[in-house]
Amino acid sequence: MVRALSLEEYRHPLAGFSLPVPPGWERIEDPQDGVALITAEPPDGDTEFRSNAVVTVESLPFEFDLGEWQDSAETLLPQQLPNYSLIDRERLDYEGRQVIRRLAHYVTAETGSVTMEQWATIAGGTGFTLTASISTLAYDSLADVFAEMALRFRPETEVSP
Repeated sequence: MVRALSLEEYRHPLAGFSLPVPPGWERIEDPQDGVALITAEPPDGDTEFRSNAVVTVESLPFEFDLGEWQDSAETLLPQQLPNYSLIDRERLDYEGRQVIRRLAHYVTAETGSVTMEQWATIAGGTGFTLTASISTLAYDSLADVFAEMALRFRPETEVSP
């Protein structure tokens, strides 16, 4: 994994997480309930779809653990994303923090073919999901950036949703 990536540290003022983001990417805080941050590459004029990373934050039922929460999410994704196909799902340990990483693909008329990579974790009863999306043909150009973002994504245990 590349370690010398040029990323800027971002800390959400209320949602209780920090995330490195590529310099020059647009940032939109709290655009709707449950979505704490959208960060997207600058428009290039050639395509309508912009590579992006989104952080969602949700309070979880007390009895949910990481696996149950993500099993539930996996049933919803095909309903929300047309032509959704799960490619890979794995449980990881990021410096003592349990994470479920999901690699998936979907296709719509508006976006074309999109590769989506997600990292989900729980901190203090709150579920945090980092979702990175990119045009499938361009995936290799940002895969290392997305992986570094996920590795350095830091949810806190006490948040103010």
